[in-house]
Order: sequence, then structure tokens, then C-alpha cells
Amino acid sequence: MSRILYRLGLLLLSLALGVAPLRAQVAGAWSRCTMDSLSNWNCAQYYSGTATYHSELKGADFSQVRSFVATITAGRVMCKVKEPDTPEFDGPGMLVVEHGSTANSGTYKISVWCPEAAGDRPTRRNEPMIQSYEQQAADYNTLNGKDAHEHPDADAANGVTGTETITWALRRT
Repeated sequence: MSRILYRLGLLLLSLALGVAPLRAQVAGAWSRCTMDSLSNWNCAQYYSGTATYHSELKGADFSQVRSFVATITAGRVMCKVKEPDTPEFDGPGMLVVEHGSTANSGTYKISVWCPEAAGDRPTRRNEPMIQSYEQQAADYNTLNGKDAHEHPDADAANGVTGTETITWALRRT
């Protein structure tokens, strides 16, 4: 019996030391951030705001619009999804704000997962629907940005044009 308790104690100790950062490694307000399998520093539960993706692709005989709007309220994500040839729907999503440092400022990346179909729930096996490039924040309390660029499927030689726009406005709550 004591051997089982000993092994259980070792297992619990290794989990505690291997998963959670030591309090001294994390600066002030971010000491409650947790590590998980999606991100080194997942502080999404502290944010509210929006993240959006909008794309338009046009050719001689077609026009395609796709959009994802994620509304984040105290870490809970609700997505409004509009895909070509399907009705618009709402569903739960996931948000990761990956901080590049344990200080109160530095680099960050935002990823948002929305459901692929009505009634679905995204998992970390899915690709994020909204994803920012690495950004620089003077203060992790307010994250604002916009990235607009040519659609990756645009093809001028074949008369296909398009844009992609990603925006985000997140505030620590």
C-alpha cells in the first residue's frame, strides 16, 4: 500500500512541477495566466472584445465572400460564421492570446477557432479561422490591430482578385 502512495505522490509532484510556471517567473498581473496545450501563455480568459476575418474573392463569373466575427466576453467566444453557399450561423468558439513574454508588454499572437458548420464545436485539432501575425504590444491590457492584404487565391493572370482583412480589438477585463 505504501508503494502505491509513494508512486502516486511522485506522479502528482511531477505533474505539478512540469505543468505550472513558478510564481516568481510570472510578472504581477499575469501571474494567474495558465499554460495549456494550445499556447505557452493562454490569457484569453481575461479578454473581451472582437476579432474578425473578412475575405472577398471575385472573378469574371463569380463573387465569394467569407467572414468570421468572434465576440469575446470575459474569455467566452461566440462566432458568427458566413461561408459561401451556406446560411450564416452562430456558434461557440475558442480564443488564444499567446504572449511572447511574462512581462506586461511584448510580442503576442491571436488565434480564434470558430465552428466549421452549424452545431459544431471547434477543437484544437482544427485550424484557427482567425489568426494574427506576431504583433508588438506596449501593454498587454489593450491589443488592437488590422492586417489587410491581397487574398492568397488571387490570380491576376486569370482575372481573379481579392482581399483578406483581419482586425482585432481586445481589452483585458
